Amino acid sequence: MGFDLYGMNPYNPNKAVKPKMDWDKPTTDEERDEHFKKLTEYENEVVGDYFRSNVWWWRPLAHYVIKFTGCVDDEDAERWSYNEGHEVDDETAKAISNQLYVLIEKGHTKKFEEEYEKERKISEKHNDKVEKELKKFCKSVERKLGKTNLAPADFPKADHDEWERIYHKRINDASYPFSVDHVKEFAEFCKYSGGFKIC
Repeated sequence: MGFDLYGMNPYNPNKAVKPKMDWDKPTTDEERDEHFKKLTEYENEVVGDYFRSNVWWWRPLAHYVIKFTGCVDDEDAERWSYNEGHEVDDETAKAISNQLYVLIEKGHTKKFEEEYEKERKISEKHNDKVEKELKKFCKSVERKLGKTNLAPADFPKADHDEWERIYHKRINDASYPFSVDHVKEFAEFCKYSGGFKIC
């Protein structure tokens, strides 16, 4: 799952034309490679047209924007968690961009990244320990039942409940990275998007 953000009126002073391909027709590897090459060139020129982020990167980015820019109303904040076409107007997009540049300039974003990533690394180490505990438990269940390659769903109820208890000791935030570069890329997109949709 990912988040695709589309600029509603992207800044395009050179009138660059976005390449298109009819995916219903058979295409060769060369044609696909050429299409994606031209698409990358277009997106590099028209930076407000499209911003992509998988869910792992989007969640902390959206949290940072909502918490620290002061540009997202409380009633809109939750809608940033869904890819259902929520619209952010041009004025708000530019305000978000301006505030992100200020936060980056002041060193706030870098400090946040350092503290956030430090905590995330601790969570990753914790999750590694949980993973080892899960593997050890699974092996013990397999030995007890005299079977191998069992999925937890096939465990007896008491064992499945114990597997669930161990699994839920994991810290999910370990999977969600944050970086200044990602924030910069988003700020640039916002600035030139003309407003955008979160899809």
